[in-house]
Amino acid sequence: MRRAIYLLFVLVIGCQQQKPEELVRSNTYYLHQANYSPVSGDVIVSELSPGKLEIAISLKNTKEGINHPTHLHFGSVREVGELAFKLESVDGATGRSVTVLDNVRLSNGELLTYDTFLELNGSIKVHMDDMYFKNMVLAFGNVGANEDYFFDGVAMCTGH
Repeated sequence: MRRAIYLLFVLVIGCQQQKPEELVRSNTYYLHQANYSPVSGDVIVSELSPGKLEIAISLKNTKEGINHPTHLHFGSVREVGELAFKLESVDGATGRSVTVLDNVRLSNGELLTYDTFLELNGSIKVHMDDMYFKNMVLAFGNVGANEDYFFDGVAMCTGH
């Protein structure tokens, strides 16, 4: 009997010490291929905690040895769009990039939270490289409040 009570006590204490599973909000956006590039993929924007976001990009058909600069822009992909925030470059060997933003402000001074991201008139553009083709877009997609993109033009990026 003592053993049963002890076991019940251990189970109750053990259950109380476990943290409830945190609810993470996230949204997935498609990244389209630009021009004749075979590169496409998606970006997942997740809220890790209040004010802390993770922007995870996964592309297919990238090439080893090339890093692809990646930017969050104001405006849709059709617009040149001011740079809102420079994201971590996509590693061509893996096709992946992860940027963690912890209470950051965009270039316009606005604090970026998950809720403000969802309301953002924004886009993400992945560039060919950071040397000769730095203004050419490799993959792109609208994010935030923008509708998904239908192929009637994508603006080059300048001024980065």
